[in-house]
Amino acid sequence: MITQRRFARVEIPLPVRICCPEKTLRGTILDVSLKGILIDLDVPGSLSHDCVAGPLDIQILSDPDQTVLVELTARIVRETDRSLALAWSSIELDALTHLRELLQYNGVEEDQLSRELSELLDD
Repeated sequence: MITQRRFARVEIPLPVRICCPEKTLRGTILDVSLKGILIDLDVPGSLSHDCVAGPLDIQILSDPDQTVLVELTARIVRETDRSLALAWSSIELDALTHLRELLQYNGVEEDQLSRELSELLDD
């Protein structure tokens, strides 16, 4: 079955920090879009009930120096023992700008990003 995605996903294997109320988890981006992110967790099964209950603070980091590139808030859409699919809960303008630049730098066309951004803002 072919699925048509509304938002372009880009594979960017950057490190990610997931900040929960009780602990901080680490992982690697499997793919990211203007709508959300798929993360491969470093430690399988490390998600706790406290993390699932509310929004998560997500930090996309540079590699190898671990500088924060983008900070976003997300909610869990789907989880497995090894991965998390998250949708952005809210995006501040600065974070959206940085995320858009990251996607554009990694191959998403400017026209496509503009269409997606317009669609995102209409939701």
